Amino acid sequence: MIKAADLYTIATSGVRASNQLLATTSNNIANVNSEGYVRERTTFDSQLVGGVGRGVTERVINTFAQNQLRRDTTQVGEFETYFQRSSVLDNIFASEANSLSSSMSRFFSSMQTASDEPTNMAARQLVLGEANALVGQVSTLSKFMDDKEKELNYELDATINEANKLIETIAELNANIRVAEGNNLFDEPGVLKNERDNAILKLAEIMSIETRDNGRDDGSVMVNLTSGESLVLEDGSFNLFQLSGDPDPDYRNLYLASTGKPTTLRLPEQNLGGQIGGLFRYRDEVLAEGQRELGQIAIALTSAVNQQNRLGMDFDQQLGGNIFSNPEFQGLNYAANSDLSLTMNGRVAEDGASNITAADYLVEITGTNSGTPDTVDITVTLVNPDGSFVTDVDGNAITQAYTGLDAENNTFTEVIGGLELEFPNGDSYAVGDQFLFQPTKSTGQSIDVIMTRPEDIALASPFRVDSNLDNLGDARLTDSSMSNTFVDATLTDPRASAFDGNGGFVAGSPARIVFNSETEFEVFDEANNSLVVVSNISDYNNLMQQAANDAGWPFNALPDFPGYDFSLQGTPVAGDEFTIAYNTDGVDDNRNGLELAGLQDQDIMQQNNNGGGNLVTFHESYANIVSSIGAKTASANISLQAAEAMKTQSSDWFQSVSGVNLDEEAANLIRFQQSYAASARILTTARELFDTIYSVTR
Repeated sequence: MIKAADLYTIATSGVRASNQLLATTSNNIANVNSEGYVRERTTFDSQLVGGVGRGVTERVINTFAQNQLRRDTTQVGEFETYFQRSSVLDNIFASEANSLSSSMSRFFSSMQTASDEPTNMAARQLVLGEANALVGQVSTLSKFMDDKEKELNYELDATINEANKLIETIAELNANIRVAEGNNLFDEPGVLKNERDNAILKLAEIMSIETRDNGRDDGSVMVNLTSGESLVLEDGSFNLFQLSGDPDPDYRNLYLASTGKPTTLRLPEQNLGGQIGGLFRYRDEVLAEGQRELGQIAIALTSAVNQQNRLGMDFDQQLGGNIFSNPEFQGLNYAANSDLSLTMNGRVAEDGASNITAADYLVEITGTNSGTPDTVDITVTLVNPDGSFVTDVDGNAITQAYTGLDAENNTFTEVIGGLELEFPNGDSYAVGDQFLFQPTKSTGQSIDVIMTRPEDIALASPFRVDSNLDNLGDARLTDSSMSNTFVDATLTDPRASAFDGNGGFVAGSPARIVFNSETEFEVFDEANNSLVVVSNISDYNNLMQQAANDAGWPFNALPDFPGYDFSLQGTPVAGDEFTIAYNTDGVDDNRNGLELAGLQDQDIMQQNNNGGGNLVTFHESYANIVSSIGAKTASANISLQAAEAMKTQSSDWFQSVSGVNLDEEAANLIRFQQSYAASARILTTARELFDTIYSVTR
């Protein structure tokens, strides 16, 4: 049998309960505009003896809605950050005022104008002016992207600092919540939990995280990255983020450091999500690629122009030289190297225009040997900006091993990808030492126009072919080409050409060809010595190459000798003779100028880092940069709009459960006022009954 409580006790408990309900409702109304506030609800159980028991106040929250809001907040943070940063580069590269394509067109147009009038000094001077404008535009774009990299690193520092503060705040709030719940079993510490949830939501905007109860039923939660790494642990400790760049201090990697142990863990930046994930994605997919592809254009264009100008003859009837500088760069030391004072230098090979890609180069020492000179063994691997290997079409890393390379000052050795390396420290390197070369990252700022005299532009070809006036056949010169002007009068260097560098040919070089019949010709030097007889010819194209392919060719050790070639059209007869000579007084010649102007239409540049793609023109390569940045920016904008729509839905869902509804709270206020008044009336009735009983018994 349940004993009933007296009327006074029941009334008192009712007044107390209604007062607590009114306090909870009033608190909800007062905090309707408080950020992160979750509405509270007080519930009571009736007592077996009668009346209302002690109430429990707790937050009204749907964990599923809360987690969905956090996930959608992470998505918006990532795509918004990615889109905002990418759109800046998109606007710059898409602007006609900043277009590198326009600068390239003006430069090659001026070259065409100079070729039309090779003796016009004003036209030649215009070429140098447009060359300066071109490198200035490249430098401006490259400097702009370097500034964006610095801004990115500042933002990474600020964002990581904010994330660390939030992690520390969450851990501290966890501790306070444990204490509060331990001291009060009936009322949930809503203010502390709201602050913690608000900090977790802000952290979710920065990176993708997950939370779960620690199983102790003390109100604290554990926080992990979605990839599994712990941020706030069960025992109350926490881990913090660190940024470090090795070997490039401007290319930061993200690490997670334990506050209790001297250990760090490298994190996969591409899986972080949120603002920090958007920043890393923007760096890897847009900024880093754009920097290197712009540098690739700058190197390929200037190298190709230099190479072609060296194949010509200038106004002073000398072999042409470089118009643009060929920048050199130093390899970056890895922190684990044996001696950080050791250096390794690099430069683009003079003929590397069509081989250079946008990739970085990882050079590892695999062996050293003392001697005269010292030598080193190395492995060169093409890598992406994030350090991953560039792979070929079969998925294999593009790498090449070299042994016995001279290791001394001013000795460069060409390796894969159009790069030349110098090892100035001899055998001081240690096996395992690694150096990173970034030839295209900021090269645009170090290329200059080194040619100052318009006379030095080599518009003419340095050789000519004259037909003998006594020729009886109708064979005529139709085409001539240049491939090599490297000067080595001793003809001992494999790179040697027939040019002596003094306005003539090296002794013993081909000086004329004589046809013995329609299908046979003989090559003679300037001393009328026979060099080779070529028989059974089927056409008259590239006669020098046909001679070099003959078994009797005396210059087999020189793969690109004599460095020039020509073709005939028509049919020669026995005795027809063609003389090959240096193009003395040929200043009106524009053959090399036409080749220079035509470079803009030639497929010279590598389209892909693996070297397996088709070659493209300079304009096509720049268009690829513009379209790639534009496409990624547009895609990010679409993803951002979708993510914002999802966040709006999840926010509405969360607010419908946990947000304060003023209409509902106003109705509750009236209801609880009435219950309070009714309970107070019961209390008054009880008092009156007590007074009546008391007066009867007196």
